Amino acid sequence: MHILLGASDLSPIQSEQFYRQVYEMIDWLQKQPYQVQVTIYVRKMPVEAKRFHVNIFDNKKISWCVKRPKKEVMDAFNETKSDVLLNLSSELAYPLEYLAAASDASLKIGLKVDDRPLPYNFQLQVEDMQQEMLKKLQAVLFYLEKIQSK
Repeated sequence: MHILLGASDLSPIQSEQFYRQVYEMIDWLQKQPYQVQVTIYVRKMPVEAKRFHVNIFDNKKISWCVKRPKKEVMDAFNETKSDVLLNLSSELAYPLEYLAAASDASLKIGLKVDDRPLPYNFQLQVEDMQQEMLKKLQAVLFYLEKIQSK
């Protein structure tokens, strides 16, 4: 499974909260029977950006005119093959949309966001986009399990 996350300009406090949620989600996932890779797009790279199974890139790693990730980001993204791609970003982030479109995952899922392009097999409407990432992920996994059991 490959999870895409995006964050807009964050204050230091917001950035700390964002990464706390990311790490909480990854810790939960490591206890599950899933192999997971996470790719995060932020406008400015945080000081602490290294973590197992997490790739982070910022505006320095995208072509500014078309918002496409540069070759090194695309190569790192394509190194990990996945059956499922989840875009849990609650904002439209074009660099993540490029990655989603380039993914060879057989199932692509995204949160429903206005103006989001449709390289996804389905999009999930989340009532509260501000809820924690782990809750969003658990909602998506709940629906996937229901679909699989039918």
